[in-house]
Amino acid sequence: MRWSGAGAAAGGIGLSRFFGVIRSVLITNVLGIGLVGDAFAAAQRIPNILQNLFGEGALSAAFVPEYSRLADTDPRRAGKLAGGVASFLLCLVAFLTAIGFLAAEPITRAVAWGFTGERFDLTVRLVRIILLGAGVLVMSAWCLALLNSHRRFFLGYAAPVVWNLAQISVLITIAVSEIRDASSAETLAWALVIGSVLQVLIQVPSVLRENPQIRMTLFWKDDSTLLVLKRFVPAVLGRGALQFSSFIDLALASLLSLGAASSLAAAQTLYLLPVALIATSIVAAELPELSRTEDMAAISERLSRRLLQMLWLVGPILALYLAAGPQIADALFNLGGFRVRIAPDDLTVIGLTLSAYSLGLPALMSSRLLQSVCFSSGDTRTPARIAVKRVLVSLIASAILMFQFEQVLVLGQNMIGFGDWTFVWGPLPELTRNASNLPARLGPVGLALGSAIGAWVEFWMLRKHVVSGLGLRRLTESSLWKHLLPALSAFGAAVALRQLRIEQPLVQVSLIGLAILGVHFATSAILGTPSFSRLVSNFRATQPN
Repeated sequence: MRWSGAGAAAGGIGLSRFFGVIRSVLITNVLGIGLVGDAFAAAQRIPNILQNLFGEGALSAAFVPEYSRLADTDPRRAGKLAGGVASFLLCLVAFLTAIGFLAAEPITRAVAWGFTGERFDLTVRLVRIILLGAGVLVMSAWCLALLNSHRRFFLGYAAPVVWNLAQISVLITIAVSEIRDASSAETLAWALVIGSVLQVLIQVPSVLRENPQIRMTLFWKDDSTLLVLKRFVPAVLGRGALQFSSFIDLALASLLSLGAASSLAAAQTLYLLPVALIATSIVAAELPELSRTEDMAAISERLSRRLLQMLWLVGPILALYLAAGPQIADALFNLGGFRVRIAPDDLTVIGLTLSAYSLGLPALMSSRLLQSVCFSSGDTRTPARIAVKRVLVSLIASAILMFQFEQVLVLGQNMIGFGDWTFVWGPLPELTRNASNLPARLGPVGLALGSAIGAWVEFWMLRKHVVSGLGLRRLTESSLWKHLLPALSAFGAAVALRQLRIEQPLVQVSLIGLAILGVHFATSAILGTPSFSRLVSNFRATQPN
């Protein structure tokens, strides 16, 4: 049976993200919050900008609309376009990988501004290794974009499972052997490279079956290829706003105290989970369909339905993140209490950072769908201009807030310093920042708040553009409140349950999560929320008579 649509994409993403969360949890638990954890978090983020920018997001935005039209009418020209884009990506990534490998030290110094000594040296070594895998993963994104165009959504999004499994197997080995030095991070980096190769190899046969007429070529003068390449650079800026923002967060985190970068990376793992599960799956299914229609009324109807669906789906996740961020961090990163390696104060920082990030989740997810409306019509420049403004806003807000929150200490899971800080501009002295025996600080929370502010700025600018372009009075139907009230009710229930004295964090989080889902669904049923009603109808339709 061939799956199709957002459900298939969500299934593949859910599978890969499940193993991705296991991988991230093990990385945090095994490498720890400190020098080695910071170095690996930075090293993984720096090369991954290749895959994130030149990969799935930008490539889909520029390639899928044009390829989808040709695949329906002229498979030969579609194959020529796919081959031309593949060869372009190979040349571009090979060049950038070589530059990155040779210039790993200055690039790391330019990005991880605050890293010094052993933390900096380890980051450079890891960047050179991980860069190889990141370059390979760009071709995985090419496979995914092509499979999406043929409405084969599951395989491309499930392929990262092998990438995660390669690293999980090494992490388990490291945990059993109790290796805690820098060599554990380097071993893990090589496992990442091997997983990248495997991820591409499992997709290639399906790609060739969907279009056997794909031919690699270095001649990029074909009209369709030129059009895709022309749209590619603006698409990098538009679709890459989230990656740029995360990249800036990492650079700024290097100016904070020891452990800030690894705490931020741990929080981002959970923060980006609903973006991948919900927004990415919906956008993946919608972009080819939006590209195939010019009926503005149909586009408007699809946009309204999908936006409300995303808001309703993310509601219980947002309630959980806001109400129980530290408890989630404790339950996950200490492996449910079975391997307690992360200090309670570090868990508090991770949880509060996750809560701060989650404030921007509705805006971030909605923006990805609004961008797709622009991309489907060939407009990659407008999202790019708006994305640049978003990155600048995030940079300014994060840089201001993080130094203020860095004055707040976390001691015994209590916050010390709120209400009596003075406005400061600049990092703490280097000796203070690199000391491993001082209390944790809330600098990452300020960074996350700055990112959330930038996400809302991007959303409001995209909303203004799309509403005027489609001739709408509003983005969604009048049932918006029916999609928001269930989440607010669930949040209230979560806050109340958090007061229960439950020692085991895994039990506490499970109880809160079940209560959130129950209240969310019950409130939706009482209100007759359209997204809930459609979900129930679709479920009943799949049941045998």
